[in-house]
Amino acid sequence: MPIRLGSSWPETIYWAIAFAMLAAGAITLILILADPRTLDGHTSVWIKPLKFELSLALHASTIALVCGLFSPSTKSSMPMLLIALLFLAACIVEMGYILIQGGLGQQSHFNVGTPFHRFMYSVMASAAVIIVGAAAAIGLVAVADSDFSASPALKNAIVLGFVGGTVLTLITAFTIGGRMSPFVGGIPDFGSRMLLTGWSQTGGDLRISHFLATHMIQIIPFAALLIDRITSGRVAMMAVFACAGFWALLTMSEYRTALAGNSSSLTLLFR
Repeated sequence: MPIRLGSSWPETIYWAIAFAMLAAGAITLILILADPRTLDGHTSVWIKPLKFELSLALHASTIALVCGLFSPSTKSSMPMLLIALLFLAACIVEMGYILIQGGLGQQSHFNVGTPFHRFMYSVMASAAVIIVGAAAAIGLVAVADSDFSASPALKNAIVLGFVGGTVLTLITAFTIGGRMSPFVGGIPDFGSRMLLTGWSQTGGDLRISHFLATHMIQIIPFAALLIDRITSGRVAMMAVFACAGFWALLTMSEYRTALAGNSSSLTLLFR
C-alpha cells in the first residue's frame, strides 16, 4: 500500500516500535529465566537487551502520544515522516546489535576489543543520537505548530522536556562513552550496588544523571498534565518552567557528584 502523508504514518511508526519493543521484552524476560549464562558471574546476558527494550518502548510511546497532538498537516508532513523513519532505522540497528551480542554472551557496550567491535560501538553511538535526538526534533516542530492540540503550559512542557532532556542525555551519555565506564573512582562490587538499577552506592555513577536526563522527556510533560488540573494561565506556565529548571539542576547536580567520585544521595535512600 503506498504511503500517503495524510494517513499519519509517523505516529503509527512510533506506536509500532513501542509495541514491538514490549513484545520483544516479554520474550527476553523468558530468556532470562531459561538461559543461565551471565556476563560477569552475576548479570544475565539478557538483562541489557531487556532494559533497552523497555526504555525504547517508553520513549517511542511518549513520542507517539505527542505526535497525536500535532495539527493534521504537521503530523503527516514529510519532515515528521523522515524523523520517524530515521528513528525506526536507528532502533533496528541499536537493538539488533544488543540482541546479537546478548545471544553471543558478549558485551554490547564498552566492547572495543576488535576493529569490528570498535566500529559497532561507534555505530551504536550514532544510532543513540538519532533515537534521543528525535525527541528534540519533535519538540522543535511543536514550537512551530500554531494548531498544536495542548494547553500553553503542556506545549511548553513538551518543548522543555523533549529538547532539554535530549541535551542533558547527550551530555551524560557521551561522558560515559568517553570514559568507557559509568563508574568514577573504581568499579563497585555487587554487594554495594542497588538491586534493580545496579547503581553504585559507594562511588560515582554517571548512570544516575543519565537516567534523570533521559526521563526528563516524560517527567516534565507529565508534570504539566498535573499542573493543568490545578491551575492555568501564567501560574501554570511558571510552574512548568520551575519543574523543568528543578529537574535540570538535579540532573546536573548528580552529574557533578558522580564526576567527583561521590555516591548519590538518591542511592543512599535505598540502602
